[in-house]
Amino acid sequence: MSAASDPLFDGARLVITSGAGGVGKTTTAAALALESARSGRRTAVLTIDPARRLANALGLEAFHDHAQRVEGAGPLWAMMLDMRTTADAMVRRFSPDEAAARRILDNPYYGAFSTSLAGTQEYMAVEQVHALVRSGEYDLVVLDTPPAVHAIDFLTAPDRILGALDNRAVNWLYKPRDAGERGQPQGYGARLLGRGRQVVLKSLDRFTGGPFFEDLASFLQAFSALFEAFRQSSRAVQALLRADSTRFLVVTAPYPGTVREAIGFRAELVERGFPFAGFVCNRVHDARPAASLDALAAALGPHAPARLAEALATALADHNRMAARDADGLAALRQADARPVRVVPLMPEDVHDLEGLSRVGRALMQNFSSADTF
Repeated sequence: MSAASDPLFDGARLVITSGAGGVGKTTTAAALALESARSGRRTAVLTIDPARRLANALGLEAFHDHAQRVEGAGPLWAMMLDMRTTADAMVRRFSPDEAAARRILDNPYYGAFSTSLAGTQEYMAVEQVHALVRSGEYDLVVLDTPPAVHAIDFLTAPDRILGALDNRAVNWLYKPRDAGERGQPQGYGARLLGRGRQVVLKSLDRFTGGPFFEDLASFLQAFSALFEAFRQSSRAVQALLRADSTRFLVVTAPYPGTVREAIGFRAELVERGFPFAGFVCNRVHDARPAASLDALAAALGPHAPARLAEALATALADHNRMAARDADGLAALRQADARPVRVVPLMPEDVHDLEGLSRVGRALMQNFSSADTF
């Protein structure tokens, strides 16, 4: 099956690969994006993994926080998610003018907000994905997520940010300056910048040894004007992650521990309303026909050392034991979900160029039924 007719891409705007660390998520995302681009779709692949090996496989020296065209791969672009760049872009987009944006961007508390507040980094990364999908520049965006242990935090960041913005204490803290004029309590930042602020702030600054509270008050007041825009954006990101045009693939290897983790992660995705599209199982051993020691010796010829046939027999037996283990892992994945498992066989070498990614992509595009094995 080609990418042009694969149901994974039919009507999709966003494909997300997730799973444990070290199972080939990033390579899977790049291979899927390559297949999509070669079918004619304008495709962007985003990664949080700045690994030079994968960048080199795409013909790039390194990933950057802007989209780079991948030569010889159809309409394909690649980039690395950058939280601070995304945060700055959001401030500029939501601010009424450049002067208002600069009051936030130049404030010393903005750096802490955009990179350290719990959930903010994850939210900014997902917001960058949303911006690319919304831009209309790409037919498909493929996203590589953090390992599963952190992926739920990554994916639920919009929910948590929205909950924080709707929190009563936060609303009190950030209430716009004119709220009191409507008979409502003013926020902390507005009151600090209100009547008598010079006397209060100078006293506080002497106590802290610097303009601590004045900077904080300025930041709270300036940022409060953007809160409704952040709420709307958070709702839009929530909707994107759960949209019919979004597909989640859980990537795993056929080992018992990673299979259990993949099945558990799939259950959590479904419970939280994320559209699960199937498993990908990488590095699967294909069973080889058994051969006797005599048959192996005959195949090697009369001049081959006897120990070479014995070593081959041992290697073949070990390989088939791993193939049997892998078959059990595939069976467990198929029992957990009725969708066909996309199986990528163990490759003779690591992926280091576009041809290697193409081999992975071709395996991903094959249509395996529940009875297929390697």
